[in-house]
Amino acid sequence: MRTAALPTFRKLYGRIETDIMASDEITVVIQNNYNTYSFGGTKAVVLSTASWIGGKNNFIGVAYVAVGGICLLLAMGFVVLYVVKPRALGDPAYLSWNKEAAEYSH
Repeated sequence: MRTAALPTFRKLYGRIETDIMASDEITVVIQNNYNTYSFGGTKAVVLSTASWIGGKNNFIGVAYVAVGGICLLLAMGFVVLYVVKPRALGDPAYLSWNKEAAEYSH
């Protein structure tokens, strides 16, 4: 397993691929392979649902939708700006490799 970035975290250990009912009994076998006594840590078993983007934290999904919405608004703004005031084409004589030609033409 990877090291967690924050002091409070959850790690997905496994998945139950079958549908379970509220009355079903689940047996979990726990083995202490890593003691947390030296630094005062705690462990717990949490049964939760997980979607394709992870566990109960919906931040990633909300962040994707928010950033997508901002990008869509910016794109629409640039299209409106281009339609209202189109950008004029530049004169190739002012390019850096045409500098001498531009000086002689004036």
